[in-house]
Amino acid sequence: MTEHYWGWLVAIYLFLGGMGAGSFLVAAIVELTGERYKHKYCPTTLVGAGVSGPLILIGTVLLIFDLGAGLREPWRILFMFTHFSSVMTWGIWILTIFLPICFLYALIEIMHVHPGLLAWLRKRLRFLPETLPYRRIKRVVCSIGCVFAIGTAVYTGVLLSVVRAIPFWHTPILPILFLVSAVSTGMGLTIDLSATLAVPTVQRRFKYLPVIHIAFIGLEAILLGALLLTSMSQGGEAAESAWWILTGPGSLLFWVIIGGFGLLYPLMVHSYALARHSHGYISGILSGAGIVIAGLFVRFLIVAAAVPVAV
Repeated sequence: MTEHYWGWLVAIYLFLGGMGAGSFLVAAIVELTGERYKHKYCPTTLVGAGVSGPLILIGTVLLIFDLGAGLREPWRILFMFTHFSSVMTWGIWILTIFLPICFLYALIEIMHVHPGLLAWLRKRLRFLPETLPYRRIKRVVCSIGCVFAIGTAVYTGVLLSVVRAIPFWHTPILPILFLVSAVSTGMGLTIDLSATLAVPTVQRRFKYLPVIHIAFIGLEAILLGALLLTSMSQGGEAAESAWWILTGPGSLLFWVIIGGFGLLYPLMVHSYALARHSHGYISGILSGAGIVIAGLFVRFLIVAAAVPVAV
């Protein structure tokens, strides 16, 4: 019988950390390619820059809550910065550097969109200049941030894959799967959901968006399939975890929410958009919702299906 090795808090942390990193990456790519400046208003960069920091911060707080000792003896968290052989230490350093970058990007992007904010700040901070080279600053911030965004997304998978006691997790597929899912949920949140709500015709701005969506949805499906097939071929606890997802208590979530609403439906929406060169308002929103919800439940099922090695 499957044991819940880690609970919902870890699944939510993995989800928020991945989606926050993915949102930053999407916004940064739109910024660095110059796509952000082809239009008077770009909700994708505004949302991507604005949500990445809070999402990752909330996820990190949840992880500290789940650690237990982080609540009872919070000073022990400081010791985790010095254990460089520990994956947790790698993650703490990545997040410690990445979080300020996220909030700095958000501040600069908001100031760029709303110039009155700089004037308001100058009344309180006299040393600030009258104008700032926003584009130049964001180019530097986004370039550095992309490295740590990828590190954060990959780390959420590495955190599980190094646990040898759970054969289902102990695979190099997980970090790649979580990176692909992070970018996919980032696009779902910042473009399909947020940007479509703000600018109903936003899908027309990104000529290759349907192709990119199809590629990431297809790659995520392939990686999920590879994870399950590899686990079944291993037998033992790994196979038990895979069958728990495919035919056991997790099967409804896997086939209906992840497979149907999160992968198949967005794939159909973007395939239609590619063929007809158009994108429906409601279908775009539902596609984004499906991608985001699937991102959460992929992580939940992977965590919930964990079966430790019998001792």
